[in-house]
Amino acid sequence: MNSKTAAVALALAFVGVPAWAACETSQEPTDRYVITGGQVYDKNSDLTWERCSVGQEWQEGAGCVGAIEALTWREALQQAKDDWRVPTVQELETLIAPTCTKPAINEEVFPGIALNKLAYWSGTEVGSYGGAWAVSFVVGTTGYDDHTNALPVRLVRSGK
Repeated sequence: MNSKTAAVALALAFVGVPAWAACETSQEPTDRYVITGGQVYDKNSDLTWERCSVGQEWQEGAGCVGAIEALTWREALQQAKDDWRVPTVQELETLIAPTCTKPAINEEVFPGIALNKLAYWSGTEVGSYGGAWAVSFVVGTTGYDDHTNALPVRLVRSGK
């Protein structure tokens, strides 16, 4: 499969879900998470996540405010700071909420999701295709996209 075919396949994986699809928070329990302001520790994966996407910031009482930035893959990798980094595709897949669609992520834990920006970069490159793996939170699928396309990013770090 060439990179253009792969990009089309990824785009097709990210569309086609009715606008009404969603889930109730009660269907996706939050007891696996320890939420502390703008960060959340996932007890199942031993990862700490930024609750907001890059471009947003956490404000107590308001949640994630600001616009989610769409970045090329190389720009996404440059967002790493201190011990924060772009997650591997396997780490990012742990955020998929299987009982939810559009978005297929727990919005109580990760608020401020933009329904027009549901495909997130991972830090996992796809061999010689000139792309990287991305996770779509439309229905919780994984695919790959060209490095030059712009997608949102959620940073992670290992441990608490």
